[in-house]
Amino acid sequence: KQKKKCGCLPDMSASATPLQNSLEKLGGRIGIMAIGVCVVIFIIGVAMDRTDPSNPDSPAWLYMILIAVTLAVAAIPEGIPLCVTISLSIGCKDMVSKNVLVRKLAAVETLGSASVICSDKTGTLTEGKMTMVNMYAGGVDY
Repeated sequence: KQKKKCGCLPDMSASATPLQNSLEKLGGRIGIMAIGVCVVIFIIGVAMDRTDPSNPDSPAWLYMILIAVTLAVAAIPEGIPLCVTISLSIGCKDMVSKNVLVRKLAAVETLGSASVICSDKTGTLTEGKMTMVNMYAGGVDY
């Protein structure tokens, strides 16, 4: 059978900004490293027969699973989105002080990752659909 998509929710996967993609990759790397460290801690703890100090009769593997899960939860950085939002807000404030109109906070991030900015003769930024027809550079017409 064919899976049905919910028509009530917009598909936001194609509109991810470069910063969002980078943060997603960073989160994946942190997650993989955290799982690796937790597995190593689990193996070392079981090999050393570490048991719960409050219940020495419990098996070492059970106590080390508890420790590994606790470490995995603690490794998740909750502050990254807050730091990114504050940085983008500061960038937005700096752009406003230079008389740049910013309607969306994501525009600051997009402009910050741009290597080439094209504008028409009025200075308006377009959607990237502009085509160059003539160019004069270094005394040569192209």
